[in-house]
Amino acid sequence: MAKSASKLLLNVEEGRDHKAKISALLKDARSVECMVAFAKFSAWKDIKPALLKALARGARVRFAIGLDFFHTDPVLLSDLLKIAMKPGSLLRLYISAAAETFHPKIYAFKYADGCKVLVGSANFTQGGLADNYEASILVDDDECEMMSSVISHFDQLIDDGVIIPATKARIDRYAYEHEIFREAFRLAKRRAKHTVAASGTSLYALSEFLDMMKEGAPESRFDSDMLTRRDTRRVAEQRLREMAKSRSDPAEDFSVRYSSLISAFHSGGINRSKSFVSAYPAEFTTALSAVLDNADAEPGEAFAILHAHFGRIKGAGINLLTEILHSLDNQRFAVMNQNSVAGLRMAGYREFPQRPMKGNVDGEAYQSFCQGADQVRSKLGLNDFTELDALFNFVYWHDNRAVEDEDEDA
Repeated sequence: MAKSASKLLLNVEEGRDHKAKISALLKDARSVECMVAFAKFSAWKDIKPALLKALARGARVRFAIGLDFFHTDPVLLSDLLKIAMKPGSLLRLYISAAAETFHPKIYAFKYADGCKVLVGSANFTQGGLADNYEASILVDDDECEMMSSVISHFDQLIDDGVIIPATKARIDRYAYEHEIFREAFRLAKRRAKHTVAASGTSLYALSEFLDMMKEGAPESRFDSDMLTRRDTRRVAEQRLREMAKSRSDPAEDFSVRYSSLISAFHSGGINRSKSFVSAYPAEFTTALSAVLDNADAEPGEAFAILHAHFGRIKGAGINLLTEILHSLDNQRFAVMNQNSVAGLRMAGYREFPQRPMKGNVDGEAYQSFCQGADQVRSKLGLNDFTELDALFNFVYWHDNRAVEDEDEDA
């Protein structure tokens, strides 16, 4: 069995942090594999002397650096490329090219008598290697089994096109995009702070996301979403009215009808409770009939009608309840789920539970939710709650993908 020992590495103090350890690990290394999400010149200037000595000694070094979210410094990339382009250089530089986020933090070293692998949270930045609260595991990989896995993974990333060789043209293009992004980010941050300070609420972020959705019109993300959503809403309304008239259908027919109905909804999680709801065909169709018989009811009243019936139906939550109402009238009834609540919170409406459930939302709360949603819809120039729900969904999933990487010096 391969021998190995692991040690926890923390940024305790200067001289006992990731930066000091990596510099020391470079000293006698014969080869180095480095894969990081972000890299900044703030870390490079201190690591550079040790790396240059390793290269001069004959060490082979491969860097793979992520470009996502424009956190990586173009100046650092250019400096590394200059070294890599020198005749006989043993440095190879790769940059991320996949649609998915490139997010590893691996530093692996091979020696004459074994290997060491450092894996953890530390990016190649001043924050990651010294200033931030970071934690990594340093493995004494005596038989180099882990090192072999790192090398194989690096090779596979190259073969799959996840990382590609850095070139001057690619770095110059990234530098141009990086400059635009950073200036736009600083401007957006100032504008958002000013708007919030002036009014206490802000539609700035939602407006920016809406503009993003509408880029490329008439073939934008917004246009394609609306084409789909308007069609599925009409289908859902038709199926709801048909189900309300089929209260005497056998249970197996209800299950088929219900599956067909929820396929036209856009809230996540509804499908997971399909088997539970399908066990209550009479209660479900009675609820539909009751709300259709009160077609002119205010949002809070219509919600209360369905809520009273759905209280007995396991798995019939607020997202299902409001999807039904929205399908019947998208001018009056907003979809209420985690996505839409998060969207309203972004606009300053923070009184609604972040996870709406039958136990924490009543008719009065839903009435207020629809009023707030309608104010946001109107100010954004959207036609109905279908368009607003599409925006909220876009913001929610876009925002949650990026949130882990928001730190300036991750």
